[in-house]
Amino acid sequence: MKRAVVLALALGLVGCHVFTRIKPDFSRLPEAAMREVALEIETAIQEGEREPAIADRDGIVVGTDVIQQAIKQRAARRDLLNAFLDTGHAYEAANGLVMILRTREYKKAGTRGDRDRNALLVMNENADRWAIFEGFVDSSNLSSRACSAIQDIFHEARVAVMKAGQKYESESGEVMEK
Repeated sequence: MKRAVVLALALGLVGCHVFTRIKPDFSRLPEAAMREVALEIETAIQEGEREPAIADRDGIVVGTDVIQQAIKQRAARRDLLNAFLDTGHAYEAANGLVMILRTREYKKAGTRGDRDRNALLVMNENADRWAIFEGFVDSSNLSSRACSAIQDIFHEARVAVMKAGQKYESESGEVMEK
């Protein structure tokens, strides 16, 4: 019984972070509004706009400190992230995060210090993306089950605004070039 309580508490604290990817549940959020907001956020970030004026709509609350700070930080690092994505050694994963392709070519392309800097860049970018995903769940009073749908929506928005030649994960799981 004690183990079950501890497990339930641990899973409750995880929130949007899940250990396995669950099927997106679009019924748990205003999908059209979320798609508009995601595209506006990703466009602003890609343009380096650190304080975009994106309005709340249809129950989607954008104007929280957590979400605004994450947008600001992502916009500030967009040149670094784009430069790394341009190398072909990273891609936009279907879960809305950035992943490093740890290939032999990647190891040969730079030093250990370069790989450490790239890992730090990706970790910080992904932390801010999680802050946005979870920020919407919290601020908009959405079910935590809506998080995977939010991740999918942001992935689609990110792919729409990313530069030609950068890589992304398709619906089938294949890494493709835009």
